[in-house]
Amino acid sequence: MKKVMIVFDTPAEAIRICPVIDKLKQMQYTPVVFIPKQVETAGIMDQILALFGVEPSYVLSAALESQTLNQLTAYALNELSNTIKQEQIDATIVCGNTRIAFVAALASYYNDIRVTQVLSPAGNGEATSAFFGKNTDALMAPLAANRVFLGLETALSKTTTLPLDQLPITNSDTKRIILFDYHGKSNQRSILEKSFQAMKHITNTYKEVIFVIPIKLTTLVMELANRILKGQKQVYFVKPFNILEYQSFMRRAWLVMSDNTHCLEEAQILGIPALIMKNPGNNGTRQDQGVGTAINFSKVQLVDWMERLLLDAECYETITKRPSPDPKTQSIEQMMDLLFQNS
Repeated sequence: MKKVMIVFDTPAEAIRICPVIDKLKQMQYTPVVFIPKQVETAGIMDQILALFGVEPSYVLSAALESQTLNQLTAYALNELSNTIKQEQIDATIVCGNTRIAFVAALASYYNDIRVTQVLSPAGNGEATSAFFGKNTDALMAPLAANRVFLGLETALSKTTTLPLDQLPITNSDTKRIILFDYHGKSNQRSILEKSFQAMKHITNTYKEVIFVIPIKLTTLVMELANRILKGQKQVYFVKPFNILEYQSFMRRAWLVMSDNTHCLEEAQILGIPALIMKNPGNNGTRQDQGVGTAINFSKVQLVDWMERLLLDAECYETITKRPSPDPKTQSIEQMMDLLFQNS
């Protein structure tokens, strides 16, 4: 059987690629899984691997954190090259634009091994994790024979069935749960103040609405919550979600409000409208994307859109059916056909 080395780095990449590993076994390929050990994400990465039944073949040591970047890169390049030769790898799949993805692609290129780069259709996390910033694409181009976009449909069929015990919500099946998915700095008083005011207006008027806010409870957050939302039994503050908790919660959500487009892929697959909020002072344009609707970060806009969706079922349904503008995703079979074409 042909051996395929699969290299990934982050929990988000793990969720996307783990279903591929299982599928490869069914297709009579032998996956060789290579990951770096990350101290800060080790716990959640272990949970994801266990959920999908994936056991890494090789783990790059976490004891190298004190090394310089060039030492780490040289070490990883050597380890990956040795793995390719020892395992007699036939092809490589790398995920995203992280350092380990670039080094794995380079090691494969040096050993005349075909490389496919797997990306998120929406580019979720790609910009922030890029090893060389905007130059990563240009550097990866000569190393990766193919670039494919894999969706989360298969992964979500498993992660969204996980229990989520930390939410103290009762009778949630009869409620319209709105996820307030805020990624900005928690000390941005004006933005949080306007958002909490909009929540107060909605919960005073619509008793079936529940807000869930996964956020670090800083002094500012607590002060604003006590001043604006005190006594509001329809607003729940919870600790920030990890990626498994986030995807598990998404199946319960009726609406997502976020200042970041990273939620759009899950929302698109699950058919949940998302209000993508931008600061009115930001002149940058952000167009509607599939189920995502761009609005200004103001109390008036927030209340107006939430009420529109609450009162107009047709408007809600129309948004849930808007097609995604992202690149078309490939199936695993199509990815493998590309990887081994003309080989």
